[in-house]
Parts: sequence; C-alpha cells; structure tokens
Amino acid sequence: MNKNSGSVISEEEADKIAEGEMHDEARDVASNLELTLQQVRTGDLDGKTAAERLAQDSSNLRFKAKSVNIPGLAAITHRLDEYLGGVTDLEDQNIKDLQTYSDKISALLDGEAMPTETIAEVVRSMPHKITFNVEDIEITNTEVLLVIPQRTAGKVVARELEACGYRVTSLTEPLEAITMILETKPDLIITSMVMPRLGGADLACALKAMPSTKKTHVAVLTSLDPDDPAMQALPMSVGVIRRGKTFGDDLADVLQKFNIT
Repeated sequence: MNKNSGSVISEEEADKIAEGEMHDEARDVASNLELTLQQVRTGDLDGKTAAERLAQDSSNLRFKAKSVNIPGLAAITHRLDEYLGGVTDLEDQNIKDLQTYSDKISALLDGEAMPTETIAEVVRSMPHKITFNVEDIEITNTEVLLVIPQRTAGKVVARELEACGYRVTSLTEPLEAITMILETKPDLIITSMVMPRLGGADLACALKAMPSTKKTHVAVLTSLDPDDPAMQALPMSVGVIRRGKTFGDDLADVLQKFNIT
C-alpha cells in the first residue's frame, strides 16, 4: 500500500478551510442584501417582498456570522435580524437604515478591522428597531440586553422597556449572551433565573466575577421564592424582577436602583 497516495490535513487547517467557506457564504448573503436594496430603489422589487427576502437573508447571515471570526460581526448581524423582525414593508428610512447595515457588514467581511474597544460604540450607532411611534416616546441611548429563553415572556419584557424608550436586544441562549455582553457592553442585563445549561444565578455570578463585566448592572426575572437556594446564590448587587402582578413595579424599582433613565 502506498502511504504517500494521499495527504491528511491538520485539524487547524481543516478549521481554517471551514471558516473560509463560511466567510465566503456570508459574503454572498451580504451581497444579496445589497442587491435587494438596489432592486427596491429601481422599482424592480416592491417593499413588502423585499422585506420578506431581507428577513430571510438576515437570519441566514446571523447564523453564518457565528462561525466567522470577525469581531463585532455577530453583534451587528444580530441587531440587523432584530431590526428586520419588525419590518413588513420598506419605507425610505428603512432603506437608509438597511444600507447602513449592508455597508458595515460588507466592510467587515472585506477585511475592515474593528478594534475591540470600539465594538460597543459601533454597535450602538447602528439603526435600531422601532416598535412604537417615535412621536409618543423619547428614544434614549440606554441599551438593555434580555436573556430569556421563553420568546413570549421575552417579548412582554421587551415591549415594557421599549415603551420607556430603551433600546432592547433579546437573546434566548445564555452562553451566546456572554459574547454579546463582552462586545456590546449593555447598560442593563435582565436574565431569566431558570434556563437550560446555565441558570440566571450562574450568569449573574459569572458576570460579577469577571473584571470586564463586574460593574455591569444585572437583574433576574423570576417566580422563585426568595428562600430558594438559587436566589440565595445571587450577588447582593443583582436586582430582582418578579413575574406576575408586581412585574411593572419591580421593573421600575430596578431601573431606579441602577439609575437607568
């Protein structure tokens, strides 16, 4: 048998090839975003059809960005996905906003470097979803990250916060949240106490133990009894928001406690 008949690549080389392929696929999807926007401008595509197509492409791009080692890309594609989640038809402002996303995502995929210390600032500067009439509320620059596996519960909390003018980002996976927190540096994190694999107390303790996040404001959303062992494990500085009839008052107390306006 000829031992030289084939070659075996190393695990490192295989990882590089896989990441390169995912990078190329992400670049193709980003190109589709640009093409769709151009078709809307020229009248070759109506706004509703374009919104549906863009929502599909952004979801695909968000998935691929997780496998591409480009600082800030995952956070920006996540925000794009959330932005499009509330858009059913493209108006002029939507097109401008989406062009901002398209330009930044394409630049990152083409090799533009984003220093780690500027990621949070860049992500905050990206257009954010608007779920209320901007004439009815004053939009603040306060960033709130929700880590709530139950999507329905997450939407309820998000709407309460958005009604107060806060910019809200939602995640369902606590492990994914850690990366997002490190990159975007939200002003407040609200996490469910009971979550698969990593509970709210675990996440809160981890954030308070890390030098880069120890000053980040954290609150937990729970229906557990105060004497529950998991609640006893929470750091003293963590806020508590109880599900049910006291939810609104507890949320207001947490915002006041952390001086979030």
